[in-house]
Amino acid sequence: MQIKDIQIKGMLLTNVQRLIKVILLVLLSIGLYGALSVSYLTVTGIAPCPSVANIPACFIVTIGYFLMLIATLFNNIHNAKWVFIVGWAPVVLLALVGSLLELNQGDICPKSSMGIALCYVSLSFASMVATLFWLLNKMSRFKK
Repeated sequence: MQIKDIQIKGMLLTNVQRLIKVILLVLLSIGLYGALSVSYLTVTGIAPCPSVANIPACFIVTIGYFLMLIATLFNNIHNAKWVFIVGWAPVVLLALVGSLLELNQGDICPKSSMGIALCYVSLSFASMVATLFWLLNKMSRFKK
């Protein structure tokens, strides 16, 4: 009876991990698509995003979301956690600074079609993604 209980718990844990990974991949795909869209608008000159050290912030965010996506796809690889952190850190820092500047000065961040500052969206995405990635890794260690 105990072995069967352990097997059932293991299957449940695996299914929950899969669900978290799918949600994480969907969120990262949405974030990457959004960052690519803003980058495209910057490249075409339609709506340039602010620059950091002469590099458009949206380019940095695009690279960050791409690294987080790669780390999530290959989360079983030893260095995936560090790849995720390298991608996540600039995204969350830019989103945090952008959100604070948007609150204090206004009209800093690019806006969505609904008028929402995209730095707010990016900050919420980065927070959700970090939480889900941490949870996924925690569950992976528990399973071993």
